[in-house]
Amino acid sequence: MGTFEEFGQVMDKELEKLRRFFQSEVKPTTLRSAADALRSTSGRLARMAEELEERLKQKEQGKP
Repeated sequence: MGTFEEFGQVMDKELEKLRRFFQSEVKPTTLRSAADALRSTSGRLARMAEELEERLKQKEQGKP
């Protein structure tokens, strides 16, 4: 993986595979659990993105 764009493309493909799997193979109770796990992960990723943005902001302002 060379670029963030390539990473994004790989993630899109994998998420599509996951979506198709859930639609065809997974029971409703498992779907609820998976949805909760994805929401939790999404929240963590959002916090990580905020931290990265803050670090970038500090670097741009000349802070270590």
